[in-house]
Amino acid sequence: MAGQRSEAAVIQRDLQIRRADSSTLNVEVYDRGLGAADRALVVVQGSTCNTTQSLKWFDQVMRGAATRWVVVVAKDGSSGNGACGAGYEAHATEEARWFDHLVALRRVKQELHLRSDGAFQLLAVSAGGLTACAVAGATQDVSAVALLSTGGGITFEQELGILTKGDPRFAERRRRVQTDPRLGQTWMGDTNPEIWWWSVLDKRCLPLLDNYRGPVFVAHGLSDTSTPIESARSLVESLKARRLDVTSVELPTEHDLGLSTLPANENGIGRALAWLKTH
Repeated sequence: MAGQRSEAAVIQRDLQIRRADSSTLNVEVYDRGLGAADRALVVVQGSTCNTTQSLKWFDQVMRGAATRWVVVVAKDGSSGNGACGAGYEAHATEEARWFDHLVALRRVKQELHLRSDGAFQLLAVSAGGLTACAVAGATQDVSAVALLSTGGGITFEQELGILTKGDPRFAERRRRVQTDPRLGQTWMGDTNPEIWWWSVLDKRCLPLLDNYRGPVFVAHGLSDTSTPIESARSLVESLKARRLDVTSVELPTEHDLGLSTLPANENGIGRALAWLKTH
């Protein structure tokens, strides 16, 4: 290949892992045919249920990854339009997603014969940041973490308080979801079941990273109306106080970090991929 990549060169295979409830976790493994063969880049998407191929930014990741392998732990019930189908709600809580990723990474490491330590780089977007932080803090297998539009320095509940400016109607619904999440109901969009919100409102990245000592990249849009930039800034300041190697980028964009407005090397994905190549 001599440094070249064609779309046809990418080979995908799926690993099937049986959960304790006999359901099947699907792990997508993409072989790019070039890059570091002893490591893998793990992509963690946000709260939508998009199939990997329907993520507009995934092809940019495939072109710019530093590793031969790119891994995605698929969500149950994924669809091309991002709506969550049957099976998703049963495994939608944050803790369930964290466990799925830890089990998947262990299996991938064995299957691909990756290096003994630091085998994985993590690239997380939006709500996927919590999973990335949890995995990085729970295993020695993570060598670098890139967090894009994830916030993480304050809890989801505090972030929503900033975004809604204390709207009492919103606050009342939030309190009800915290105490009485209802199966079969969604909140703030069809891709977000109440059980997921119930599991995530009191969580933030910072304590999950207590045992992580590797480098962190944080990118956030100055005009982000989905995740307040104050949360990202709080995370960066706290990690620097722990003397971690932190790189922070603030872009003049919304939540998508300029995917549709900036050149590929200047948007959030491009900045993260360039940073990962140096780590």
